Amino acid sequence: MRHFKLPLIITGVTLFVAVVAGIGVVTWIYKSKISDREKKARAEKLGAGFGGVTLLIITPSWLFAAAKFGKERRAAQEADKAAKAE
Repeated sequence: MRHFKLPLIITGVTLFVAVVAGIGVVTWIYKSKISDREKKARAEKLGAGFGGVTLLIITPSWLFAAAKFGKERRAAQEADKAAKAE
């Protein structure tokens, strides 16, 4: 579990910032003087953009943590196999 503390923190902070910023920008779009069709299109682009950026921020931290966890686990299995072989 120790490998996953940082990714959990990064995920929480990133999602919080994305939600708060998303609400702010959607409110700004809603108050703008453009057609409803254009508001909808901008909101859709906003959602896709925030989702993509959030994914790009969160994913690497989880991949590195999983790699560290897997490396540690494989080393423990190899040590266990070596101990049983003797």
